[in-house]
Amino acid sequence: MRQRKKSVNGLLILTIMAASLLYSNYIKENQYMNRQLKVFSHIGQHAEEDNSLAVSTSEKFGYIQPQVVDGFSEEPIEGAVVVVPETNERYKTDENGYTPNIRIQISPDTYFEKIHPKSWGETTLIVYKEGYREYVLLNLNVWEGQTRQGPKILLFPKNDEHLDQPMSIVEGPNQVWINSLVEKYRP
Repeated sequence: MRQRKKSVNGLLILTIMAASLLYSNYIKENQYMNRQLKVFSHIGQHAEEDNSLAVSTSEKFGYIQPQVVDGFSEEPIEGAVVVVPETNERYKTDENGYTPNIRIQISPDTYFEKIHPKSWGETTLIVYKEGYREYVLLNLNVWEGQTRQGPKILLFPKNDEHLDQPMSIVEGPNQVWINSLVEKYRP
């Protein structure tokens, strides 16, 4: 009971903070805000109390549109190859450094399912361009029904073939989810 009260109190504090930021126009409301608030509305509830946390058998998708730029000048890189290893699909960047919209299937996260469910999917990107270090982005967050403009991927030129290793980046979960996880297990 005490644990649940802490979770509800934490959610209440976050809601008040978000409402005050919206009310003061510090955060501008946009088309995705209501969707993201709905996604995180289950925080503080137990899976047995809320059927919306149940795993659906229907396929769900989100979209990403990465942009590849030079790591020093931030100029767009045309012709970079962006690979999604989960689907083995490859995309080339245009003159502005963007790929076409990439459709990503949202799969349930089985690792955190019993600990603290995630309501988004994750994917991996590998980026190749001649003369640049390879780039691997792990755990890229993808939200159901949304198109994410980005991420912006910074490629750096190769200096020495023997010393240059692929660059690897891991994207962390949404901060609201992290805060909720911390509160759920707070002693």
